[in-house]
Formats: sequence, C-alpha cells, structure tokens
Amino acid sequence: MTNFEIVQSEFGPIKGFHKQLALNNNCVAFQNVPYMKAPIRNLRFREAQPTEKWQEPLDATSDIIGYCSFNHFKEVEGKEDAGILNIFTKNLKPKKLCPVMVWIHGGGFIIGSSSTDIYGPDYFLQEDIVFVSINYRLGVFGFLSLDDESLNIPGNNGLKDQIFALKWIKKNIANFGGDPNNITIFGESAGGASVHFLCITEQSKGLFQKAIIMSGSALCKTWGLIPQSTSRKHTEILAEKLGFSGNKSDQKSLLQFLEKAPAENIVKATEEILTLEDKYCFAFHSPFVPVIEPYKTKNCFIPKDPLELMKTCWTNKIDILFTGNSIEGIIRKIEPLETGIQIFNKNPSYALPLIELQADPSDQHIQELGLKIKNLYFNGKWDDRESFLRLSSELMFWNPVYRTIQSRIKHAKGKTYLVRFDAEGGRNFLKEFYQSTEYKGASHGDELFYIFENAIFDRLETNSNDFKIMKQYVGILTNFAIKSSPNSEEIEPLKLKELTDPNKIMCLQITEKGTSIVELPESEKLKVWGTLYKDSKVFRSKL
Repeated sequence: MTNFEIVQSEFGPIKGFHKQLALNNNCVAFQNVPYMKAPIRNLRFREAQPTEKWQEPLDATSDIIGYCSFNHFKEVEGKEDAGILNIFTKNLKPKKLCPVMVWIHGGGFIIGSSSTDIYGPDYFLQEDIVFVSINYRLGVFGFLSLDDESLNIPGNNGLKDQIFALKWIKKNIANFGGDPNNITIFGESAGGASVHFLCITEQSKGLFQKAIIMSGSALCKTWGLIPQSTSRKHTEILAEKLGFSGNKSDQKSLLQFLEKAPAENIVKATEEILTLEDKYCFAFHSPFVPVIEPYKTKNCFIPKDPLELMKTCWTNKIDILFTGNSIEGIIRKIEPLETGIQIFNKNPSYALPLIELQADPSDQHIQELGLKIKNLYFNGKWDDRESFLRLSSELMFWNPVYRTIQSRIKHAKGKTYLVRFDAEGGRNFLKEFYQSTEYKGASHGDELFYIFENAIFDRLETNSNDFKIMKQYVGILTNFAIKSSPNSEEIEPLKLKELTDPNKIMCLQITEKGTSIVELPESEKLKVWGTLYKDSKVFRSKL
C-alpha cells in the first residue's frame, strides 16, 4: 500500500498521507488544504474569496501552518496566507458516510491555530468519525471594523472565514468519507464563542446539524462584543503605534496605511493597545474581536444584539452540548493578580459585566450592584486570591454560559445538555502554567490536554487515570456527535437528561474519580448574578 492517497475536491485533487495515531490505529491526513484565496495585499481586510482551482495534486502532507500572531512565548510566528483546513479520516470509502466533527480553536481571537502540536485528533478517531480542524483570521486581520460604508469593511471577517470553511466542508467532505448531513461543530474558549456565534447567525443555516460549545458564548465579553466606538478607538491606537500621522477620522487613509504595514509589525503593535483598566475592569482579552456590524451587507454576520438573535435563531431546532471548567478564572493570572484585586477593591463596579450592562462604573447604583456581587465571594476578606479567581470564573465564563443555557431552555426545541470538567490529573497544563495548583478544580483550557494528543505531554498510558479521564470526556463528545446524546458507554450507567427546568441546571461532572450527575455547583451564585439585569436600569428594557 502506498503511503499517499489522492482525493478529488471541487478545486482539484489533494494528496494526503497515512498517519499512525497515538493509540496505534491509523488515519489518512490532509493538512493545509486552502479553503479561501490568500488574504494578502488588498484582500488583507476583505471578506474571504474562493481559492483558485489547481490541476496537479495539491501536496497536503506538510506541517500545519497558522496565521501571523504571537505564540505563547510572545514570539511572532505564522503567515498571512493560512486560510486552511485539515482533514483526518480513517476510511475514505466507508460503506456508510461517517459523522463529521469540525474543530474551531480558541485563543481570544488573537492567537492560536489548528496545529496538531496542540490539537492532535488521535483520541477522537477511536470512533468512526471524520475530524476537521480550521484556521481563521485573527486580531485586526480578522476583526477590523470600519463604519464608513463606502469601504465595505463592517467587521467579523474571522467569523465569516469560518462560514467559508464550513461551506467547503459541506461540499467536499463526502469525498473524504464524511457525511455532509451529519456535521457537528465544536470549539473551546474563543472557539466556543465562535461556535455560539455560528449558532445565532443566519449565514450558517444548514451548514451543521449539532454544536458543542466549550467554555464560551457570544455573551462572553472577554472576546466581544465590544462597542463600535471601542473598536474604532483600538484601530486608531494601532495605526498611531505603527507610525500613522494622518487624520485619524479619515478611515480610508487609515485603511490604506494598515493594508501596507508589515504583518509582523501589526502583531507586535496590537499587543500594546490594551491598558490594565481594559484587561481588569472590562475583561478584554483582545482589542479586535467580534462586533455588531455598523451596517447591513449581503454577508452580515452579527446584525444586532446576540440576546435578540438567540430568541429566534435557526439552531433553536438542533441539539447543543455546553461544557465548562470548574475554575475558569485562573486565566486571570495572565496579568499580575494583585493588580486585579487592587483595582476591584478601589471600585466594586468592576465585578460586573460593565460592557453588557452599558454601565458607567462611577454610577452609585452600579457600584452598589458590584458590591452585591463582591460580597457573594469575598465575605469582607477583600484580598483573597481564590475568591477573586472564582468571581472571575463567573464574570468571564459561567454567567454568560448560564444565561445562554437559560435562553435555550426558554426558546429552543432542540435538546440542551451541560458538562462540567473538574478533573485534576497529570495534564492540567494551564493550571500548572499559571502556578495555581493550590486551587481545587480545572483551569480554563485544562481539558484540552486530555482530549487532544499534543506535543506537551508524552502519550497516554492506557492503564493511567488520565487515560480514563480522556476516554470519558472524548466518549461524551463523540457520542454526542454520533447520536446527539452525551451518554456514552464510558459513563454508564449514568444518564444525563436534557435541560428543561431553568431553576435546576443539572450537569454531568467529570472528576479524576469518575463522573456523576449533579446540580451545577455555581447555580446559587449565578442566580444572584441573574438579578443584575433586572436591577440595571439600562438593561431592563432588553429583558
């Protein structure tokens, strides 16, 4: 048997290679398959365009590339021409087409890629599925938004790239053994937010049949939506740091300047835009994230507030699985923790989702609401680090996810499930990276190192407890993709039921000791968070 396979796509033949996986099974891998035309020069900030066709087999056997961005060591890497997807399949010609799982990576819309150094699909391919991972434009390259309608850059190109990739998958995946009518999209962090954005936009209608939203939501203000005025301010600061000396109100001149600036310089300058106030008081992770588009176009992705879109979105008819980690807020340790605690103590309103509430942090009523939330966690001990991290977990992740689930219970006919990851094993990498092992639970992103084969850890030993955790979690995710149920043989005899009671949110909890079905431990505090929106004078009209 040759080590290579040729598969036809609508754009031309693609050459993949046979690859041995971590559990000693095999797949055929197709890496760096372009799904869009290179977004360079005058296409840098434009919506995705179809790639050109080719005649000779496209070599899809090299290491996966990523878009130009910082890596975790603050080094610029990647390239601008990285609009690619990767396909991993065990059988190119199965008797019955296999379910497809499409992975959307996280990274705050500013870093990350689909590289197998982090997202090796080995454990997912224990089952008969086709695994696809995609890149999308990041930072200002993916999320520049200009309100000058004549320039036709309303924003959200990174999300529109994802639509472009899903359309490619829908048209071509059958040639790789995948079922175009059984596609599950899933992602974590900003990838989870991306999945939710894809669930509430009309642009994605019919492109997938199920969704798994991990540690994210369109309501998470860590990645958006930022106000148009804030997006514009960030664009002007970026141009200024790059040396623009023209009229900042002239958006055409700004655009022309940014189109010519070296990509590496743009990435470096982007890192200098956010202030400590931005990061701690408003929980921004990136200066360029999704926005409500300032005017409507043919491909408008986010035309209005996600709260409104969630009520009537087409995915209210499909099944969705949500997942979250027990102490997501450890990600706050990206910045000095003491600084954040000091800022919170100076102004209690920074304990609130200020952007969403459209609130002035100096307003006395808002400060009273902030103090109400702080008292939930600190109980007068205002310098407690763990209390700050757990408050941050709810502020940045659990509160928006909880509210998204509440909306599904109220408006959706499709089933809604919830999984909570609380395992502490040998692969809680980010918890260790942030030097937070003294806190009980799983950090934001810890689950990734259990469910994906990666270059950070040695391969799992089949007799290890970490292997058992992997089997349980991957079993839940793949079973949902295959059968629309998180209940797999790995967690028998447990049976998680769909969520129907907004006052009792049950979840399947994964710990190092096994799985159980419990009421979401954060529920009581999250109910108090829910009162904020009724108490907020500005927000009340939206309810």
